[in-house]
Amino acid sequence: MKRLRYLFAGILLLVSFPSWRLLDWANVTLPFQWIVTTGFVLWGVVFVILPLKLLRPKLHRLSALVIILCLGSLSWLSGPFTAQTTLDPNLSHCGRTSYTGFFYPVRGLLSSAHQDDLELRNQMCWLVKMIKKVPSEIAPEDLAHHLNLMKNKLLKPSLKFRASLPWITFLLGRYLSASELKNSPLLVQNLGFWTQLYNEEISARKYAWYEWPHSAMIQFEYGLIEKHWEAIRIEYSP
Repeated sequence: MKRLRYLFAGILLLVSFPSWRLLDWANVTLPFQWIVTTGFVLWGVVFVILPLKLLRPKLHRLSALVIILCLGSLSWLSGPFTAQTTLDPNLSHCGRTSYTGFFYPVRGLLSSAHQDDLELRNQMCWLVKMIKKVPSEIAPEDLAHHLNLMKNKLLKPSLKFRASLPWITFLLGRYLSASELKNSPLLVQNLGFWTQLYNEEISARKYAWYEWPHSAMIQFEYGLIEKHWEAIRIEYSP
């Protein structure tokens, strides 16, 4: 029985990092603080408290509660995103308790697959921060100025990932909706321009054999977006 407990605890610890990484999708798809915090707390219960309980059956409930409260507090205080300016895409933009926010500052020490994964996810967080900063209303005569500022930002990343295009599409849509220029050909024209620039494909990268299974996982995951992202253009087509 003791060996079974240790085995199960080892399995949970083994999959804890991939599970933590998957939580980052909430940051870029449902970036609400309570959702991100709830997900992180549930992750902590399954992948921190449960293995500790299996390894140390006498773990006191109060100790487990304190750990959960600490995890929840850290996640709530850090939020889905950092307070770093969107003027620099290379800064850390995902929340500090997220997988990307935690490992992005030390990405240079990791393998190529991990670096690409962190760079892309950080770019997505950066774009979501830009989306959230779009004013609710923009005068039509000011739209060109706002789009020019957006253009200057989007030109900055040295690596422009194709998987980021859905977020760029939504960013453009937010600007046009705020200016009441819905279904404008301007969106299609701008999107065509960014489609040509944001062409780095994770699915086409060649990684070393020792980077498996992380390399296979991110190539499958981001490959789905790279191949099917254009479906969302239907919503904005004139």
